[in-house]
Amino acid sequence: MKAHSICHAGLTVSDFEASVRWYHETFGFLLISEDTLEPSATRALFPLYGVDGARVRMGFLRAPGGSVLELFEFSPKAEKRDAVWNAPGFTHLAMNVTNVSRWHERLRSGGADFVTPPQRTGSVDWVFMRDPDGNLVELIDMKALRVAIGLIGGALGTLLKRGKYSKYYKGE
Repeated sequence: MKAHSICHAGLTVSDFEASVRWYHETFGFLLISEDTLEPSATRALFPLYGVDGARVRMGFLRAPGGSVLELFEFSPKAEKRDAVWNAPGFTHLAMNVTNVSRWHERLRSGGADFVTPPQRTGSVDWVFMRDPDGNLVELIDMKALRVAIGLIGGALGTLLKRGKYSKYYKGE
């Protein structure tokens, strides 16, 4: 069996409304659902959330290209911990954009918190910024590679699975 795709990524934020506004104003995301789970409903989720009896406000934001970001705001809130790049776990969100330099100029003039200046690796342009909670967000322009991955990524992955990357699939 295989998954169809990644359905969504979840992100805990300190202020649900401010984050909805920021992701909309910055990237054009739209809120498509919202719910609040009261403490009685979250007790069953204690092993998942690690907080007994928390109130959770949550919602789904849809990006213009169709991907989805789920936001959580917990009450009570816990202390934020920064992602450590060399520790296992998620480190950042990456947004497909066109013309990283133009995005950088526009967002920087609006006060965005950039961690790096625009960079280029091969033919790919990228830059890192922080959202209002300090989470790392990458803006990446993969140019023709983005289209190629979309059109032939599955076939390419299958070929590479049988060849160059076969060592990762031993035992299948």
